[in-house]
Parts: sequence; structure tokens; C-alpha cells
Amino acid sequence: MVIYQVFRNGTFRMIGSSKLYVRIGEGLKEGDIISEEKVAKAERAFMIFKRILNGVNVNEVKIVATSAFRYASNGNEVRHRLSKIIENEVRVISGEEEGRYAALGILNTLPISDGVFFELGGGSLEIAEVSSGNIIRVHQLPIGALKLVNLPEREIRKKVSDELSTTSIKKANVIVGSGGNVRALAKLDLKLSSFPIKSIHGYSLSSKQISKYASLLPSLDIDSRQSLPGISKERALTIHSASVIIDELVKYFTGSYIVVSLFGMREGVLTEGKSLDKMSWLEEISYSNAIDPPPIEIFKEVISEVDSKYSFYVASSALLSLIFKMVGYFNPFRACYRFIKESVLPGFTLNEALLVGLICEAADGKVKKKQVKLLKEDITKKEILSFGNIVKNSIDKYVAGVRL
Repeated sequence: MVIYQVFRNGTFRMIGSSKLYVRIGEGLKEGDIISEEKVAKAERAFMIFKRILNGVNVNEVKIVATSAFRYASNGNEVRHRLSKIIENEVRVISGEEEGRYAALGILNTLPISDGVFFELGGGSLEIAEVSSGNIIRVHQLPIGALKLVNLPEREIRKKVSDELSTTSIKKANVIVGSGGNVRALAKLDLKLSSFPIKSIHGYSLSSKQISKYASLLPSLDIDSRQSLPGISKERALTIHSASVIIDELVKYFTGSYIVVSLFGMREGVLTEGKSLDKMSWLEEISYSNAIDPPPIEIFKEVISEVDSKYSFYVASSALLSLIFKMVGYFNPFRACYRFIKESVLPGFTLNEALLVGLICEAADGKVKKKQVKLLKEDITKKEILSFGNIVKNSIDKYVAGVRL
């Protein structure tokens, strides 16, 4: 369960969450019943969620149930029992709806409008074909990390390959993935690579690294897997089967990497009917700090000063720095860099977020060459320092004209 604060422009921030691993679909085949033991465990989880909801001011509750409820013969009965406890309707969504929500959550939080978007769950894999920001087609496949957890690697690969062959998709220029196991794999790679930003939203995970993990993780026992950085005890149960599924998926679509999304189906349910972009998410930083967004003029003015493909990112750095200046930070440029380093910046890939952060750092005169080398851009330290100077001058000029 996640509690969000939703702002007037449709953006949001997470203000609380609670997670309990029920694994209601463990070992479940189509037509089976969800065992009374699993139902009781789910009911206890919903009682905890209800107590939390009773203690906070929530205007709207949305609850969706996925593959286990679709497969089970008693899925509707269990849905009614849980709805009664939480005093809100639990809605069972189709595989196509699940895939569409996952794709929408990605579209609204990453600047990628074309490609193959997938969400890997415990009982199913949803794949959406996306073109020009439109969800063209959704494929729902009955393969998931929990469902295949006890199978040997070779059998997992065959099942995944067989199912993927039914999609009619042969190649994807961009592959974007979401889901708990996808994020766990990215966290593992991020921590091993010593990347300076903690967030994995928009992180590029190479096919080479995915193949390495798909070879290594199935050979480790659960205790060894949970000792790895970024892998929790609960996630260690399925990360090995998930890595093989993801590896097979990337190979099938001949991708060289996947872009990892921190957001997916839940955020798709949350933002249904909305179309959010980079500017929306820059405004969200203002709303999160309880201030109105700065005037757009400073953004336009900075863009006019930078005649390059980086003008938007320079302007973004200026806007973020101004927000932190308005909030009251003595050094808004340093605050901007720390925010990028420690937080999530939806609407931007991780590479773009790092670029924005380094321009803020450059405005403070502290950017390092080794930081610039981490960027997947043909840009020099000198250029970033010049962009930082533009940001600093724009903020100084604004402050001189307006009392903050």
C-alpha cells in the first residue's frame, strides 16, 4: 500500500508506504483455489492497511488485484472478503489493463515515448508496444518470477521464449522495465558500480550485466542472494528466476540495455487520464516544498542564452536552484545537487538527472572531471562549468530584481 500526495497539476509524491509479502499466487495454476492459509494472510495484511488508513486523511482509495485473482476459481470470493475488511472495493483488472496501467505509469514518469514497456510480476509478464506516446497493443503472458521460481534455468528460458514468440514483436529499439524484481536487479548493479545517484529511476542496465546476473544468481542459495547489495530477504526468493526471465526477454528483442522505471502499474492507476512531462515534474518540486512554481520567464530566459541541445537541462538547473533559493537554502546550487543525488526526479532519465545535478554543482564551482565521465554525453567539464555560470548569473539577476 502506498499513500500519495497528488498536486493540482497531476504530479504526486509518495508520503508513506507499507509492504507485506503475502505471495497469494504462489504455486497457483489456472483454475486452482487460493488456499485459506493465503487468504488469512491477506486478510491480516488488509487489517494492517485499514488501521493505517484510519489514522491518516485519505480522500480516495484505489485497490487493484492482478494475476492470482484472475487465475483462481475463488478469486472473486477472496476479492469480496478483502473489500469488506478494507471498506473499499478491490477491483480485479485484466492482463491488458495491468499492462496498460504499467505503460501509463512509465510514460508519465520517463521521457520515453517509443519502445517496448514491460512489467514483471510474480504471476505474469505484461508487455506493451508504445509508439509516439500511445499504447498500441498489450500482451499478457502467464509467466512471472514467483510462478517460475522452482524451475531450472533451461526450462525457464524455454517457457519465456515460447511465450514471447506469441507476441509478434521481433525487435525493440528501447526496452523499459518495471516491477519489484527489475528494480532490485538495478539496485544491485547501481551499488556495485558506485554510481553517485541513489535513485534507480531511469537507470540503464546493460544486456551484458543482465546476462551475468542471470548466470550467477541461479547458482546461489537464498542466503547468498540476500547478502548481495540491494537484494532484500524477501526479494532473494525470486530475483534469480526474474533475472533469467529478463535476460531471455532482452535477448529475444535484441536489446543492448533496458531502462529501469521506479514507477509502474500503481502510478498508472494513480495518473490515469493525465499526461505528465518534464515541466510538470519540475513544478512538483515546488509543490512538494509548499511554494508556487517560480515564474516561467527565468526558464525561457536561460534557454535563450544556451544555443545547444543542453539548453533545457541548463534551464532545469536554474529553475531547481531558484526553487531551493525560494525555500531558503543559503547555497541553492549545492542543495540542488544534493537533491538530485539523494532523491528521485521523475520525468528525467538517470543520465539526464545527473546532468542537471552537475550543472547545479558547476554553478557552485565544484564539478569534477570524474563526475563528467559518468555522463553518457559528449560534453566536457569546461562546457558544464560554463553552463553552471549561466545558471548562477540567472539566479543572481533574479534575486537582485525580486526580494525572496
